Amino acid sequence: MNCDFEKALIIAKKEFADSFWSPIFLSLLGTLILAIFAVTYREILQTEFYSQIGEIPVPQSAVLEGFYNTSLMMAWFSPLIGISLSFDSIIKERKSASLNVLLTHPVFRDTIILGKMLGAVLLLMVVMLISSGISLGTIILLLGTKVSLMELNRIAVWFILTFLYALSFLSIGLVCSIFIREAKDSIVYNIVIWLTLSIMFTWILTFFRYSLEPIVSAGSLDITNSLAALSPMHHYAELSTGRASLGWGAGGERENISGILDIRFTLVQWLKEFWTNLIVLFIAPLILLIAAYLKFLREDISA
Repeated sequence: MNCDFEKALIIAKKEFADSFWSPIFLSLLGTLILAIFAVTYREILQTEFYSQIGEIPVPQSAVLEGFYNTSLMMAWFSPLIGISLSFDSIIKERKSASLNVLLTHPVFRDTIILGKMLGAVLLLMVVMLISSGISLGTIILLLGTKVSLMELNRIAVWFILTFLYALSFLSIGLVCSIFIREAKDSIVYNIVIWLTLSIMFTWILTFFRYSLEPIVSAGSLDITNSLAALSPMHHYAELSTGRASLGWGAGGERENISGILDIRFTLVQWLKEFWTNLIVLFIAPLILLIAAYLKFLREDISA
């Protein structure tokens, strides 16, 4: 390996700037911010209304309660942000032949791919920070309350979970960008993966379960529960809200711990309950990024 970290940072800065001013990225970012503001605003007003008329008890943490619907928005739309940052990351450079130009200078392949990864990951982190800030700021303005250290700790963990979830799809997009030659094909594959593993995954599992029942009546539920582990949304949903999924047709909350936002339980109890989900959500993007890195080192960069 001949990676020069200083040169990788220069490439990362260029990747950050190019991606940030992309029309696709800016439109998705604007949509995400508006959606988060709207659902947080609605959640807080609804919680206050029901609390005043006594139909439901006042939530143990109104600040964290506002993040439940934010989790739903992030589960649906943060993968699109990750995909927009990576689906044509290598394709556009290959098409413009800029990779060939770069490699005529004392810049090695591992430096290039590391720089592009760093730029995309840093911009994704900025987006997650903006989204979290919008949600938290809306809650504070509406409630006029202070945020405790305990709530900030929970929000910080929630932020990390959301970042890892979006990073999974950024990694998928990067892998597709290396293996696929055309940007239009890459975006189609990424959208299909997003719809399959996130939005429509519950419906797919339900259909699969009922299809299996005549064949393996006793084990169909176990099989579909095992298949649920293939979806990053499944792990993110359990970690953040305690639900098995946040896609279409998803069921209710768990009976035990309702994710990281449930302050009835300590962080240690939450970790004991969901440690396998956390490991998968951390390992999955790491494996995909390593796969993209190794593939790029052996890739034919000619157009």
